[in-house]
Amino acid sequence: KGIELTEGGKLLYSHAISLIAHNDLVINELTHNVGNIRFGMTSSAVEYALSIVKDFNSKCTHHFEITESSTFNLLKLLNDNLIDLAFVRTPFKIDNQFKYIKLLDDTLVVAGSPSFLNPSGKSISMAQLHELPLIIIRRWKQYVDYMADIQGFSMKYDYICDDNRTAIAMVNNNMGVAIVPASTIDRRFSQNMLVELSIENEIFDTDIYLMYRSGKQFNSATTEFLDFVTSKAIPDVDHRPFI
Repeated sequence: KGIELTEGGKLLYSHAISLIAHNDLVINELTHNVGNIRFGMTSSAVEYALSIVKDFNSKCTHHFEITESSTFNLLKLLNDNLIDLAFVRTPFKIDNQFKYIKLLDDTLVVAGSPSFLNPSGKSISMAQLHELPLIIIRRWKQYVDYMADIQGFSMKYDYICDDNRTAIAMVNNNMGVAIVPASTIDRRFSQNMLVELSIENEIFDTDIYLMYRSGKQFNSATTEFLDFVTSKAIPDVDHRPFI
């Protein structure tokens, strides 16, 4: 008839997975992977993070272990010492146990084909968005809904997804218009095929930060990479995007 874990067994299993991961980590760091650079990144920070890695690796080759996950899961991996650094995107709750390096000012924009958006336009209103087939990433939905509610109407969405790349793929297939971070749009391939507009009278900040645990000791390669990334930091004048 089969067996099932009890609630206590499920808890034990989750801790066992973590212990095994830490055991493998210690063995790797003490043997042939001493110089590995372990970092995580959100899907919406992939292009930016990889551009940093490419620049860093242009003169000498380092070895990377890259984890791709949500901002909130990356924070947990940092806390569990399963990664050393993380490229994350605001908004998220600030935690004093972490150090933050601001790398990129970013904002949400509307992207779509000329069949939906005016190629000569600069911005679009929330009311105009309401009339278009709209694609939204689940993480941004609550902020867009809030702004629409202030203006007295409810947004309707044709597609709700979890990944900015999925939303852009839908845009490229002319399925609608998407609200995405500006930095996720690959302008090398989008010229004449994709219109990018700001949202009228609204500023949706969603900046990219590098995070790591305060007081964390890194291997020499990770320290070198952290110094390289830190050299690209920009002033962080306020913490409005943090929640």
